[in-house]
Amino acid sequence: MDVQGHRGARGHLPENTLPSFRLALEMGVDTLEMDTGITRDGVVVVHHDRRLNPDVARKDGKWVSAPGPTIHSLDFSSLEKYDVGRIRPGSEYATRFPQQKPVDGARIPRLAEVLQLNAKCNIETKVAPEAPMETLAPEPFARALIAEIRKAGAAARCTIQSFDYRTLKVVEREAPEIGTVYLTERATSVPALVHAAGAGRWSPDFRALDAAKVAAARALGLKIIAWTVNEPADIARAVELGLDGIISDYPDRVLAALKRRMK
Repeated sequence: MDVQGHRGARGHLPENTLPSFRLALEMGVDTLEMDTGITRDGVVVVHHDRRLNPDVARKDGKWVSAPGPTIHSLDFSSLEKYDVGRIRPGSEYATRFPQQKPVDGARIPRLAEVLQLNAKCNIETKVAPEAPMETLAPEPFARALIAEIRKAGAAARCTIQSFDYRTLKVVEREAPEIGTVYLTERATSVPALVHAAGAGRWSPDFRALDAAKVAAARALGLKIIAWTVNEPADIARAVELGLDGIISDYPDRVLAALKRRMK
């Protein structure tokens, strides 16, 4: 079972930050799951949203107003000025992660910094067909990510995942040494469709899975890494389904469940 820390250990520390990734590794995860964007000056950074998130981003002590600026509209030197170490009090996000401890001063890291942790990494390209002006185009985005991974000598320990399969096709064509993972939303989590798109690794919304879909995926030769599995009952069901991987905001819960199962 490949236990992946979702955005590090988001349930415990601010998402996609170096402290969160380090905590996930201390917990014993197999893989760090993360998201990437590219700044105006071409720096690959680790951040979930195409824009700065008003629920987590502050500058000079003031929360960013919605909609925040796009990552792609900022140079890295400007991006470094934003603090992403705390959830905005009273936000919906805060109610979802009441256990998350703030790390004031945490910044959006460069992917190169995360790769220096020498861990396995599952890296998402945050590109969307419906918002073409908010990011670099799929081809140069994928090439920038490939270049960063190769520069770090990390191809053997990285996979690139996406809902936008255009980026995955670039990786498969130009960097076959880097694995790809096909993400699907709940409504599109159909094994046959994903297999037809060219997937070997499939990462569906966990809520869409059942024993029949898992069996169908296995028959097609798909490896299954489900997202995002947080609650104890869901973790237990994911383990029972015999998935290849589990992505969780609370990887410690998944590791504890696997340990209990081995007794």
